[in-house]
Amino acid sequence: MLLKKLIPACVLMALCSQAMAAQIITVSRFEIGKEKWPFTREEVMLTCEKDGALFAINPSTLLQYPLNDKALARANAGQGTLQSIDIILAEDKAHPGQKMSLQPIVDRAQQLCSK
Repeated sequence: MLLKKLIPACVLMALCSQAMAAQIITVSRFEIGKEKWPFTREEVMLTCEKDGALFAINPSTLLQYPLNDKALARANAGQGTLQSIDIILAEDKAHPGQKMSLQPIVDRAQQLCSK
């Protein structure tokens, strides 16, 4: 009986400590603007980790996509469930053959680091 109470408590503590380690928000195409929205998805979560690593997160799969050099270093080191951001980047209709700029997303994620 004690084990049934202990396991959920441990899971809850792990989630709380993880949430306190990073700021996480959800942003959408509506919030950023249709012309600047760089993704093929309608919304993503953004996070700034303690070390300044910025990630976009797919809310349905929880896969993380690196947004800056610190996050890319984690991806190259094999830390976490990270994928290339190119998988969810949309084509730039104004510049065929190019992907949309991530700058509006990086700027928004960077704001989380100062909180």
